[in-house]
Amino acid sequence: MKKMMINITAIIGVLGGLALINWILTDGPRDMVGTLKTTQRDHITLTYSVVPPAATTPTHRQTVVMLPSLGRSASDFNELALQLSQAGYASLLIEPRGMHDNTGLDAREMTLFELAKDVKHIIDVEQPSAGPADPNIIVLGHAFGNRVARAFATAYPERTAHTILIAAGGKIPIAKRARDALQHSFWSFAPEFWRKDEIRYAFFAGDNIIPDYWVGGWNIATAGVQVKATTSTASELWWEGGSAPILVIQALEDKIAPAAHTSDILEKELGSRVQVVRLENAGHALLPERPKAIAQAILDTLTLSH
Repeated sequence: MKKMMINITAIIGVLGGLALINWILTDGPRDMVGTLKTTQRDHITLTYSVVPPAATTPTHRQTVVMLPSLGRSASDFNELALQLSQAGYASLLIEPRGMHDNTGLDAREMTLFELAKDVKHIIDVEQPSAGPADPNIIVLGHAFGNRVARAFATAYPERTAHTILIAAGGKIPIAKRARDALQHSFWSFAPEFWRKDEIRYAFFAGDNIIPDYWVGGWNIATAGVQVKATTSTASELWWEGGSAPILVIQALEDKIAPAAHTSDILEKELGSRVQVVRLENAGHALLPERPKAIAQAILDTLTLSH
């Protein structure tokens, strides 16, 4: 644990030193699909997008709440949200702090549960009439977002119908080479050919195409807050993710969150609460690599749970 804390502290230092350069040089994220909205939680501006069910499709009562990877935008879920819309599901794509402004970045105390409160606030704005015992939220997290998803499901089990984890890490330290490649992915000042190799190593399997929006859109200020929240929250407080059923979508070529460190442990510890779908030819990014397979796994699981 001490070694892990030293590693993460070093990452925070580098991220902080590069934040200004990153802000100047990096292309922002692509736009989110749906209707862009903001709301205020105290002094913090929270940004999100609403994607309704397709008008020609029978509508499901559950809403899928999507939480993105470290330092990345919820626009990474654009394709998934549109696919779920065609199947009758509404989605809330929730931007992390710092992605659109700097409010909430200077909080003295930051935990995963504080970020989960951001999510709950947005849900309450969008569903003011929902009762306290109305488990109609399907909370979905990718990579870092899986931590916030599990914190939400732990803090608000009465609202959580299902938890979906894509690239579900959080308990075992990342291997050094993968950790370095993850850090280098934020280095927008570096030569693109070198940086793309680092992004590939950390996030993509084999020769899978790296979309342009995965070369840009990395936000160091956001990542700094998220790393702070991670180091301030013991994994045992959120690891089990409340009491709702859990779907884990596991990439078999994930170097950051390999199965032995993530889905295998969850399956062993939580038993029948956990269903694991394993996908070949995918790394930690997963979403741009296997979009149809991910959507199908989610729809198959939700169909069986209705």
